[in-house]
Amino acid sequence: MNRFLTALAFLVAIGALPARAQSDAVHMLDAMFQTFDENRDGVITTTEANHFIDKTFAEMDMKHTGAISRDAWMRFSFGLADLAAEEGRSDAYDLAKYKIFKRWNKSKSGALSLEEYRAGVLGDARKAVGGKPKDGEGMKIDLAAFKRAPFVRQLLHSL
Repeated sequence: MNRFLTALAFLVAIGALPARAQSDAVHMLDAMFQTFDENRDGVITTTEANHFIDKTFAEMDMKHTGAISRDAWMRFSFGLADLAAEEGRSDAYDLAKYKIFKRWNKSKSGALSLEEYRAGVLGDARKAVGGKPKDGEGMKIDLAAFKRAPFVRQLLHSL
């Protein structure tokens, strides 16, 4: 029942988007999920999430400083920036990204370390699947849970 209510809430939330934007956003989120899910088995494991985190961290840390500056974070598209621009929602999208950055930047340094970025992504993923995996088990997140992750919901809500 709880999954049904969560799915219903998600559908209501994306229903607020215009039909084309809704379709495009869902398509982009599906593509983002596929980027995480390297073996295409329908779930993202902790190992796959860590590969994605390492890859995107390296893309954002172009100067190899060991940190993602706020500017580099804000320039990174996550595949949704063009859609936000098309819908006239770039400001809302940028605000959502800024709020995610601020929430994940626990050190308040103005830059995300790899540890902070990893903790943010994995922490949000764990919230979507109901907490920490049991001892000896890695995280496994399906597409529905991925769309419930706080950072994904924030980005989607901004569109």
